[in-house]
Amino acid sequence: MARRFMALFVCALLALSFAGIAQAKTLRFQCVYPETAYAGQTTTYFADQVNKMTNGKLKIKVFWPGQLVKSREALESLKSGMIDGYSGSFLYFTGVFPEVNVQWLPFNWSSPAEAKDILLNKGYHKVFAEAMSKHGVTFLGSISVATMGLMTKFPVNNLADLQGKKIRAFGLEALIVQALGAAAAAIPGAEQYMALQRGTVDGTDYPWYTLKKYKLYEVLNYVSSPAYHTPGVIELAINTKVFNSLPKDQQEAVKKAALMAMNRSFDMSPTWDKEAIEFAAKKDVKIIELSKDELNLWIQKLMPLYEQTASKSPYCRQLVDILKANMKARGVKF
Repeated sequence: MARRFMALFVCALLALSFAGIAQAKTLRFQCVYPETAYAGQTTTYFADQVNKMTNGKLKIKVFWPGQLVKSREALESLKSGMIDGYSGSFLYFTGVFPEVNVQWLPFNWSSPAEAKDILLNKGYHKVFAEAMSKHGVTFLGSISVATMGLMTKFPVNNLADLQGKKIRAFGLEALIVQALGAAAAAIPGAEQYMALQRGTVDGTDYPWYTLKKYKLYEVLNYVSSPAYHTPGVIELAINTKVFNSLPKDQQEAVKKAALMAMNRSFDMSPTWDKEAIEFAAKKDVKIIELSKDELNLWIQKLMPLYEQTASKSPYCRQLVDILKANMKARGVKF
């Protein structure tokens, strides 16, 4: 009798164990940045928090660049359900999602704290999420990739220094350098080191921390400050059908983990910038601060991009208005 009871007890335990395994769900997220990049680390942090908050019932498995789909195919793959989630910039998809360009407008915020306030408290995220929902995708939150801007082989003290130079830049970034008088070269990030080394381009528009992580200090000599983006911001998103299929507690865990990841990345951004600046000094890469008058001149040259971007969709208009209201309060003259 005792043996029979023990056998039934073991069977019950096994049944509960198998039931727990069967209930566990894994979502596949594609990250467009390497695991060692700050955005990659933040994505891993997000995945770990989801796992912890759901006690392993929901797991996020992060795949790195090209492991599931190519970066430029990610939106269609996300919409179709080929991948469940995405971590990276939607700048690859501006043809169908022009709203992402708004947050890359130059000098739109002056610090990570100001950026986070605009995104969370000034209505930016709400409008952005509504725009993204039209594509069958649920916006989870923003991720800071630290300060990003102009880094060159030559000193830039004024607009005249940029005339006739070639800068590696894509999309809206290309429009920025062109508005300032330089030519833009659409060279992938993975190929920019060689392009800079060979003199194919004279500079790049990229995060400051890459001076160390991608060894760009070997082929660059100057950093322009303030940068266009302080910080640059990318997206964390999930297929809407997949998200809606999750139990409510798991949906809340995903949203909470995304907010935690966002807060962590924005809070860490000043540290990442400080490390980049200190590293630049050690490697003799000079930081050139634009004068106040020169900075105002750059802003005036770049302001037409705000109206051009606002005209792309009603959502773009709302987002640009949010930014301009904040800039006006900060004392920026249009």
